[in-house]
Amino acid sequence: MPGAVDLVGARLLETFSDTEQKMEDFDKSDNHGDHQNDTSFSGTEQRVEDGNESELEDGGDDNRNGDHNDDVNIPATMGYYNLSCPFEMNKYSCAAMQDNESGEQVTAASMQYYQQHLSEIWRAFDSVFNDQINPQQKPKRIFMTGDSLLRQVFISIACNAFSLNAVERSEVQWRKKWPCPKGIAKCAITGGVHSGFDAASVRFTNGMEIHYVPHRGFAYGNRSRGEPDVLQRMKKQVDDSGQIDFGTKTAFPPSGPMDVLVYELGAHHNPRKSREMLNSFASDIAMPLMRSKSEQGQKIVYMTTPTSHFNTTDGQHLSGKMGDEQKQCVDRVARNPRAELEKQILKAGVNVDVLLDYDDLELGALHVHKGDCLHYCMPGAVDLVGARLLESF
Repeated sequence: MPGAVDLVGARLLETFSDTEQKMEDFDKSDNHGDHQNDTSFSGTEQRVEDGNESELEDGGDDNRNGDHNDDVNIPATMGYYNLSCPFEMNKYSCAAMQDNESGEQVTAASMQYYQQHLSEIWRAFDSVFNDQINPQQKPKRIFMTGDSLLRQVFISIACNAFSLNAVERSEVQWRKKWPCPKGIAKCAITGGVHSGFDAASVRFTNGMEIHYVPHRGFAYGNRSRGEPDVLQRMKKQVDDSGQIDFGTKTAFPPSGPMDVLVYELGAHHNPRKSREMLNSFASDIAMPLMRSKSEQGQKIVYMTTPTSHFNTTDGQHLSGKMGDEQKQCVDRVARNPRAELEKQILKAGVNVDVLLDYDDLELGALHVHKGDCLHYCMPGAVDLVGARLLESF
């Protein structure tokens, strides 16, 4: 018997005739002579290129808008669900991974959150892609570097733009092998499209580009194939020239110099190491760039690490083995110690231009669950943050 989430998904998918047609346009061809699985899109044509490599509801007009959607005229095609977007990773699509009633409830909660905030998300995309473009203002080229949490934000922006037919070109370095998360019974995608990727690039129809590269190398034994330490490379560039660039690991070459740096430290370091890296980012990279830049200088955006909602004293994942009860996500926590540290060291207008906070202490119900109380289901909480990031550019 279908559950509530199936009805939500069915209504949303009714709006995806254009998107589904785009997904059917996949064909395969070799790329660059390596072993990478790159997914490239140009206009409405997509191709999956083999290579070596690396890691709403829409119930009609009356139901289109959620509790916070006012009377915004949201395009019928906007949205993604259950791997309808070619940038989605299987492990973050709770609709694709759900295998019991609890999974359905998590998916439904995330979809409801997305629906309730869809008007704000749409306004951000509308302001970037549809508003009158100033001919004097050149399209921005953005470099996003961080861990898998920032990769989720890249996926969100790319997926929402794709549903609006705003993607001109993209390349995703899908890995041939990407292991399923532990504790996930329903996981049939272990490589290729929708499995996992390290670097990815997208160019939108307005000329804007976003390039995502992990800041600490590629995952699962492929760290050396990526950039082992983006911060160290940028520090050296600041020392040598006073400017930073994209490096050499983007999925496709940027069309010009970097305009915006988006950085997120993420959740892989202990407090001492986190403080050390944040201080280095602030003093060796961000502050010198802030001091020296002109109107055309590089903009520095820092995104705080989202809140963990593990069943521990502060919601954080504990080093070593955690018990089953501790792996259960709680709905809310009192504080996010990682974000507190980041906001203690980084100040908007002082050593970064923008400090973007998840503000998600009470969103524990929207996580992937199944032992993951850090990453959010997609679509969901990430999409609102992604829209606000897009506006900051």
